[in-house]
Amino acid sequence: MTRLISVTMVNACLLAVVPVVGAQDCNLTMADLRGTYTMSGSGSIDSSKALAGVPGLPPLPTGFAPMSWAGTQTFDAVGGGGGSVTVNDGGLQMSASLVGLKYSVGPNCIVQATFSLKVNELPPSVPPIGPMTRLMVPVRTQAAWWVQALELHMIFQGTPPGAPTGPLVDSGVAYRISMQD
Repeated sequence: MTRLISVTMVNACLLAVVPVVGAQDCNLTMADLRGTYTMSGSGSIDSSKALAGVPGLPPLPTGFAPMSWAGTQTFDAVGGGGGSVTVNDGGLQMSASLVGLKYSVGPNCIVQATFSLKVNELPPSVPPIGPMTRLMVPVRTQAAWWVQALELHMIFQGTPPGAPTGPLVDSGVAYRISMQD
């Protein structure tokens, strides 16, 4: 009986909040995102699937391995940008440039960024890996009483073209460090 009452209370609370959340308008524009961000994150990757078919790579171990990454990205206020990232994939370290970065802001304030990765350790003739898509939720924080900071909380669950389903899942956060792109 206690469990039924608890479940009913939780559902009632959720139903009370849903109309308020749904009624909020997004007043964020692509120009509001302009700037340079530092970013980092972690997750899991099966490199044998995520990088399947990439020329120039030796055979990679199968199965999920821990992954961490750090880098920078820029947004130019009109839907483009770039950046770089260093990845540690189960002990295999790589660096890459974010190429062809395009972003947009949805009516629900979700930012969608699409990009490819040009891995620096691969021969120049190897094309960039991707495109990949990352979803971001903007969060405004008060850095000081006179400064409002912008963070982008990210999640990536993706399948690069040609790879089997679900070789990668990660999450991260980006902090704007400059309003310049």
